[in-house]
Amino acid sequence: MKQIRQIFLFLLILVLGDCKQRPTFPASPEISFLELKKIKTQGSSGVKDSVTITLSFKDGDGDLGSYETQNYFADILAKQDGIFKKIIKNDTIPDVYLDKNGTFPPLNPDGRQGPIEGTLSYGVSTELAKYFGDSSSVSVKFKVYIKDNAGHSSNTIETPEITILNYQLPLNN
Repeated sequence: MKQIRQIFLFLLILVLGDCKQRPTFPASPEISFLELKKIKTQGSSGVKDSVTITLSFKDGDGDLGSYETQNYFADILAKQDGIFKKIIKNDTIPDVYLDKNGTFPPLNPDGRQGPIEGTLSYGVSTELAKYFGDSSSVSVKFKVYIKDNAGHSSNTIETPEITILNYQLPLNN
């Protein structure tokens, strides 16, 4: 009888020790940079470079993503005179080329609360080189952060430098 109890206790410890505990993450999302990929695409206005930014994420309450509310925020930094500076709207660069903010769908579609983690890829259309004089290219970086549905902001990451090519003529304003 004593041996049966010892075997039962051993099996119970083995089973309980094998149970996976849910990870514990803070309520505010955390992101880290994974990849920056440039893709040449053909659009209605000609050939252009597009960029895909891939991040890893962790969120403690699992409330990332929405179809209605902006939750992805990206600033573009362009290299000018060897220094990266945030591009701001002016008379030659329309807002449409600077606003790289957007939405991504719910990442926890079953609606349960609790920690989630994974990867998020976000595509960014880029048509910037044509606004830098006669330059056929411009080097850029992106500063990115996300927000969850409770309004908690993640940390901000900065991507490595990437060169965007100008394949088409400037737009007529």
